[in-house]
Amino acid sequence: MRFARSLSIAAVVFGPALFFVGWYFLSPRYAISQLSDWNTTSQELTAFYDRDKVRSSFEQQMLPQFETYPLPLTKHVVLDAMTDPNAIRAFVVEPYGDWQFAAALGLPDELNSEDSTGVMPRLMETTENWEFERIGIDEFIASPSDRDDQKGNSYRFERDGLRWRLVSIKLTTKIR
Repeated sequence: MRFARSLSIAAVVFGPALFFVGWYFLSPRYAISQLSDWNTTSQELTAFYDRDKVRSSFEQQMLPQFETYPLPLTKHVVLDAMTDPNAIRAFVVEPYGDWQFAAALGLPDELNSEDSTGVMPRLMETTENWEFERIGIDEFIASPSDRDDQKGNSYRFERDGLRWRLVSIKLTTKIR
């Protein structure tokens, strides 16, 4: 009887602590995997990122000349394409790729051409290795970590209850 009571007290005391430690170390990796899952629908992906904040982060990375581009690829259209759920997934799946490849997945059908005449297929620059930099318990930054010679995009997440939401993608190059 005494052993069972001690075990119950230990479970009550250490159970939440073990849950918190597990969440703290495993949830960032889970957040990245949710955004990079090709089986997740576009509708489901929108729950994993804050479109307005990601859009704002991309807008801050645009060169001023982008304001002068003519139709159909205006600043507004490109920002919409870059923050489309399919583009966000591509940014996470391919953290070393050029922003244009990911943004193309978010373009409206009338602007997205399938004409690949004379274009060789490209290899996607994916990663399985991520480095997580914690900023307290409310934020973390994920970066691909499998290449010493090439830096990839970085992804900033903010805590939303017990889950994480992507709020910013810092690209390796300015948007031109």
